[in-house]
Amino acid sequence: LAMPRWGIGWDVFCWIGQRRFSRHWSVPQIREELRDTYDLKLSDDAIEDHIASYQNMVAARHQDPQELANLYRDTKQIVLTIDGLQPEKGHETLYVVREVTQNRVWFAEPLLSGATDEIRKLFVRAKEIAARHELKVVLWISDKQDAFVTCVADEFPDVPHRYCVNHFFRDLAKPVQALDSTAKKKMRAKIRGLRALEREVLEAQQAETSVSNEHADETNETPDPSSLAGDGGAVVLDFCSAVRGILNDNHGGPCNPSGIRMVDALADVQESLGRIAASGKSGAAFTLLDRLKGFIDRGVAEQQETFSRVRGYTDHVREVVEILSVDEGGSLSGRESLFAAKRAEFESLADDSIYHSMAKMMASFEVGLFAGIELTAYPYDNLDIERWFRGPKSHERRIHGHKHAGIRIVREGATLIPALDAHAQHSDVFSEQEL
Repeated sequence: LAMPRWGIGWDVFCWIGQRRFSRHWSVPQIREELRDTYDLKLSDDAIEDHIASYQNMVAARHQDPQELANLYRDTKQIVLTIDGLQPEKGHETLYVVREVTQNRVWFAEPLLSGATDEIRKLFVRAKEIAARHELKVVLWISDKQDAFVTCVADEFPDVPHRYCVNHFFRDLAKPVQALDSTAKKKMRAKIRGLRALEREVLEAQQAETSVSNEHADETNETPDPSSLAGDGGAVVLDFCSAVRGILNDNHGGPCNPSGIRMVDALADVQESLGRIAASGKSGAAFTLLDRLKGFIDRGVAEQQETFSRVRGYTDHVREVVEILSVDEGGSLSGRESLFAAKRAEFESLADDSIYHSMAKMMASFEVGLFAGIELTAYPYDNLDIERWFRGPKSHERRIHGHKHAGIRIVREGATLIPALDAHAQHSDVFSEQEL
């Protein structure tokens, strides 16, 4: 049996969809498997058309009122989260509403604007779904976007609105990371000369290879290990590679700024080069390593004071993170006073612009960070929903290499996100009857 204008039956249709959305097979991979194993010859276009139909069917089933009624038959209280993704500036934003207690995406919708009137449509829709299934919303979680705050207050006036602590940590550390980034760029600009050192080693190695090996055999000469053509040159190249890798490392977070990571890693290299210099040995390789140490010393010394300030600010950020950290089985109860005390401490240092900014951010987020404090069983961030945005991106990269999903997430997000969510909870093949 097949649907009108189909070239395949339901069993093949469901098989293709499960490989695509659950196992993340690419279209060429699906095509070859159908041909090699089942002797079914389909073009890429035909498979893509079937995948698009499958995506719509699964998304419709995932959001079907009867399916939701079955899922929430024994549930009376729910927690909703909302977040948005704008793939490229100036384009539409995809907003996703997810329910926490059953870990289910309710719906996704692209909007042209983040204005309050546009965002309100999402909350009205969520309110209608909750009312239809007689579900009580006990908590909202968001990243404190102004439109979210307004709409929760208007459409769910008695529901606590918890602000994502992860977004708070990012905003709290933003001025610190800006200072760290500026110092890192200046330090990186001063550590120059790696390419010149590497060029000298490579030229020496090339010159060595041009000399006949027979001469060395006749005279029984032993190569100098400190020469640039020998092991010494390889050591210089290894040190240069290590330093270049450190300078290109941009990883880090609010509690571990990338500039501090860079300084600490360079300190290890400085210590190693210092031991080599203290050995008192001489040779071309030792000369180049001493020059490399001078490059690093010069770059680090100029920004030492700035990085010292960054370390102090980061220590305070870590203290705030510790105050808001909830251990397993614990809660934030009793920590609100510690948070207020830390905010007062920052306000007392208001002559420092960064402490002043941190105090303002803490005051802005305080009401939402401790909203619904008695609801300890639910998350204090919406990282789970942010991870859902990575699903479509990864899904796309598996097909097109390094291509960014871009606008595809927004254009197909209303059905793509629910389809991926459905297969996250149903890893097997959907049956004909289910679709």
